[in-house]
Amino acid sequence: MKDVLETLERWTGEGLRVATATVVSTERSAPRDPGAVLAVSERGEVAGSVTGGCVEPAVYEEAQAVLAGGPPRLLRYGIADDDAFEVGLPCGGTVHIFVDLLDPALLVPIAEAIRAERPVALAVKVTGPAIGEKHLVHAGGDTNGELAGQARALLARGETGFVTVGEDEVFVSSFAPRPRMYVFGAIDFASSVASIGRFLGYRVTVCDARAKFVTPERFPDADELVVEWPDRFLEQAPIDERTVICCLTHDNKFDVPILKTAVRSQAGYIGAMGSRRTTERRAEHLREQGVTEDELARIHAPIGLPIGSRSPEEVAVAVAAQIISVFNSKTPRVSAKAATA
Repeated sequence: MKDVLETLERWTGEGLRVATATVVSTERSAPRDPGAVLAVSERGEVAGSVTGGCVEPAVYEEAQAVLAGGPPRLLRYGIADDDAFEVGLPCGGTVHIFVDLLDPALLVPIAEAIRAERPVALAVKVTGPAIGEKHLVHAGGDTNGELAGQARALLARGETGFVTVGEDEVFVSSFAPRPRMYVFGAIDFASSVASIGRFLGYRVTVCDARAKFVTPERFPDADELVVEWPDRFLEQAPIDERTVICCLTHDNKFDVPILKTAVRSQAGYIGAMGSRRTTERRAEHLREQGVTEDELARIHAPIGLPIGSRSPEEVAVAVAAQIISVFNSKTPRVSAKAATA
């Protein structure tokens, strides 16, 4: 929904009724993950995508039927369908899509929470007598019950997927704050890594102890610039399993304290720049500081996938590719139960 949020606000602000089609689960290969949304206004306008074009025409017709007064509906498209030739997925997968009317009253608090980076989840019943029933769930809310508890658990992990409440299947769209990326070392490579981190949807912080290098002119895409000894900053910084830590200082007086703190945190990705020789020497220093082999194994060094990158921009692409690979290996892309929103 984040991708089409501004359009939904504009349409509802004009008083238009809107139908939304949401990917709620996938099987095998599919172009879009659970949580992807296609929206259709009563004027026939379209925003967003659920499959990148494979089944959009069919979904559009279903959305028009809902706008005409039809009930919410859970649809299935895939290679096994009788009408696969017309609307199937050429990639061979199956996608389940829920179509219903957008509730403008719920759009406002969702938009406010997203912009304020406050976690919120939208729980929608997609089966059963109460199909289409919706509930907002806040991370720190006082709403109790089985549905709220399960939705809050997904939200805490920043995940979107199904929960079962009684006989009903409920789809939970989690709108978690952007995950954090911490970039240490105000060098030219760091500027490119910060830019690609922002592009990937991270809240990017660049930290260095040298004030003259930590400037908005050098890091225009960073959300936050911090002048501090990196390890001191990292000891106090919020870190969870979605956090990315990129150590680009390649100076042991910075690297060793940063990485010693990083490997004992919940960070989902830790990468450190340096040649293989530098990496080996740094590992020895870390061992002398009491870092274990299991903790050392958490560090991706030299940072980035080995694609022969040389320029700052190429290195940033290699780092981004490795981050994506690491997180996708932890949460399989085809999982309907725990897909990233």
